[in-house]
Amino acid sequence: MKTDLYSRMFSRLEDLIPELSSIAAPGASFYASPRSPTDMALFCSVASCSGDELELELAKDEVVGGLEQASHWMKFRIDRKTRTARLIACQTEEAYETIHGETIYPQSRHLPLNSFAVNWLGILVNLQFAFRAIVPAPSFN
Repeated sequence: MKTDLYSRMFSRLEDLIPELSSIAAPGASFYASPRSPTDMALFCSVASCSGDELELELAKDEVVGGLEQASHWMKFRIDRKTRTARLIACQTEEAYETIHGETIYPQSRHLPLNSFAVNWLGILVNLQFAFRAIVPAPSFN
């Protein structure tokens, strides 16, 4: 078993999203309910999927103007064949920033931001968050 940062990130995502290996199309959505009344709810959606590669976006609930709504948090590029994942975008204190490819972040910032992401995923695993698929309600029309 590989133990580098990107393999650990994949492993954490696999722990949080049991259906990770079977996701076959973009648009799949998952939800992790709050563990307590004051905890945050987490949302996950598949932005793109092509073979073993996919992009997953995590969002958290946030109160804005007195209303609770999903807020972008982290986006990952996942390769299920190599069992690795990389952070490609995240919410910073200033804005939702892309950190992969053409970016304002120099290459030297990728490692700390990916370390931050894998640590957060580890916290979520330790707090026993688990994403479950959101199944659309049947239509009665």
